[in-house]
Amino acid sequence: MITPRHAGCVAIVNDNVALYLGGENSKSTFQSVDGLKLSSESPHWIPTYNMLVKRQDFGVGVINNYIYAVGGFDGNIILNCAEVFDCRTREWRKISNMSTKRRGHGHGVLNNLLYAVGGYISEQRLNTVECYHPSLDKWTPVEEMRVRRCDLGVGVLDGVLYAVGGNDGLTVLRSVEAYRPSPGIWNNIPDMHLCRQSPGVAVIDGLLYVVGGSDGTSSLDSVEFYNPNTNAWTMVTASMNYPRTSAGVVVIDRPRHFEAGYHS
Repeated sequence: MITPRHAGCVAIVNDNVALYLGGENSKSTFQSVDGLKLSSESPHWIPTYNMLVKRQDFGVGVINNYIYAVGGFDGNIILNCAEVFDCRTREWRKISNMSTKRRGHGHGVLNNLLYAVGGYISEQRLNTVECYHPSLDKWTPVEEMRVRRCDLGVGVLDGVLYAVGGNDGLTVLRSVEAYRPSPGIWNNIPDMHLCRQSPGVAVIDGLLYVVGGSDGTSSLDSVEFYNPNTNAWTMVTASMNYPRTSAGVVVIDRPRHFEAGYHS
């Protein structure tokens, strides 16, 4: 990447452009957004359009090629503000604030609604969830999770929102719960093999993958996936090349030149 950083967010727009938003390093918190055109035969990162606010430990969701950046930490305070980027006009604009300031929360898009899940304020870990309706520019509360979670992973698979791992303020969690808009309640599913906070989460081929994270002592290079048909977790045999915490994970349709031995 152009600048080493973590605690930012990754998003895919227009099916072939990966964006890395915000984040921080030892020197500063960023509002910059860098892009990588994956369809190019020589992908490389280029600067794009800065967010309105510096953010780390925040959430991002994409709905109809509108990119939403929500909450987080600007280097001084925890935020409840949110903004959206219109890929046509190439401009960021503010949207309604969340009802709660959140840092280290998870985000997922389900039925064209954006869910902000858990997180923390100061020392208080949250189990609250709220949902943003783009057509109304309004946040509404959702049923609370059964467990308080910050630094969790969130994924959406087959109309179900999953809250994965995280930290409850005392321990790193391996528990997972699932939310279905109807009937609008959270249910526990089987635990992961490993406890993980700040993991990456992505969905591919009907499976929910959880990538890396920290067990509270060290960063992890392991990956496991959940199969809703068997209601079971399976460890991926191959480990990543590097242990990663607070990394972004996205899924793309692999361009042909990737198959010719592209390694990154």
